[in-house]
Amino acid sequence: MEYWSNIINTAMIGTDKKMISDNELPSALTEMVSLIRLNDQIDKEEKFLQIAALALNYRQAGVQPLHKETVRLQPSPAEEKSYCSKSALQVLKDIQSEDSIPLLKFWLQQAEAKRQLVHPELIPSLLAAGAQTKSLQILVAVCCGKRGEWLSRFNELWNFSLNQTAEQLWQTGTPEQRRTIFRQTRISDPSLARVWLQQTWAQEDANTKAAFLEIFAINISEADISFLESASTEKSKKVKEEAIGLLKKIPSAAVVQWYQRELQQSVELKKEKALLGLSSKLVLKFHLPATIDEAIFKTGIEKLSNDKAFTDDEFIIYQLIRSVPPAFWQSHFSAGPQTVIDIFQKDSIGKKMMPALVIATANFKDEAWASNLSQHSEIFYMELLPLLPVQQQEHFSNKFFAQFPDNIIQFAVQRETEWSVELTKNIFIHIAKNPYNFTRSFFSQYIHLIPAPIIAELEKCTPPEEHLRIMWSNTSDYIIKLITLKVQTLKAFHE
Repeated sequence: MEYWSNIINTAMIGTDKKMISDNELPSALTEMVSLIRLNDQIDKEEKFLQIAALALNYRQAGVQPLHKETVRLQPSPAEEKSYCSKSALQVLKDIQSEDSIPLLKFWLQQAEAKRQLVHPELIPSLLAAGAQTKSLQILVAVCCGKRGEWLSRFNELWNFSLNQTAEQLWQTGTPEQRRTIFRQTRISDPSLARVWLQQTWAQEDANTKAAFLEIFAINISEADISFLESASTEKSKKVKEEAIGLLKKIPSAAVVQWYQRELQQSVELKKEKALLGLSSKLVLKFHLPATIDEAIFKTGIEKLSNDKAFTDDEFIIYQLIRSVPPAFWQSHFSAGPQTVIDIFQKDSIGKKMMPALVIATANFKDEAWASNLSQHSEIFYMELLPLLPVQQQEHFSNKFFAQFPDNIIQFAVQRETEWSVELTKNIFIHIAKNPYNFTRSFFSQYIHLIPAPIIAELEKCTPPEEHLRIMWSNTSDYIIKLITLKVQTLKAFHE
């Protein structure tokens, strides 16, 4: 098939630099190519396209497979699981024609949960989908069963379907397979994932180490401290920064404990006499110790303020606050979260430190503090949404949607559970008014989050402008089609 490579090369560099010659083409095409070249009514670009089309048809006309009498293939082993129903198979065909990866993943997840296999006729197309979309590979391999494993031996692009254990994939898989299996293992068994990484750490290059450390943030815990402290001494600046950044997410890590000791000296809650000395009030005092260990500035703490709202000392304290778990303040002030929040908000400097408390809450994934801040802070902080219970996420998303539509959509698409009809309606009304910012792929990509009952509300999302109404009508039809496939998938596996 060298002639086809020559055609592709010519297409890439252009006919001005190179025109395909007769000796680069199969001899069977000589007569027809000569007729094309003799046609004076078309330019050289058109001649090239006609020759390429001729070669393509020749290429696809049929090729005799290599025949060897000595080759003996063992048949595929018998399947141990049952095949999916005919209705599930038909839905899968419809999904494939729609070319929706999220719907395909949704179908595969349902099949896996029911321990059912795809029928043999669709195995090649599923393996091809897995070759193109790495995130589908494990699901595809499971749902294609033993026949898929057998078939994968004949195409190296399908070798993800081989019957390999997770550890074998970790040891011998492609970089993408290793990252995928490491992520999955970090979710299901973080200790095992850490052991694997420790075993291969010395053989990994700096970029690979940094990439695995990014994944290492999943389920990070006190058990990871020793390994991360070792990684923080690496020569690579990128690896070192990743390791230190992860240590800063573990409350018991030495660096976090160090920050807490500095804050114990730098932030005090004192009683001061109020008017006429008849009463007293609690006052926050922010001041760095007279001497601060310079080594702290090698851990990522900036020495000079880059914000005019802060003095240099205030900025150092701000960075320390955002780097310790918010529960520290409950111990330091002997008070509950709501009281601590009130104390900060009533102080002029403390109010400037509130965003640092929010960052700390997000960094340490403190759901209790996220809930308290959302309910008692004078300002609602969008970055806390993912840490809230679903019911509160829905409440605040709908409450502040008009103010922060794009931010709320950004967080909504990261959820794992379906949106409520109310939130979906708010999102769709916004999209209908801004159709050029949200293509059809948005609905296809997040169909798993879109609830079926929204179909009854689609007409109510229609914008008043005529041209937008037409666009939304077409979009609504597409949404209904996707939801129908989703519902049919569920029905097929639960009937």
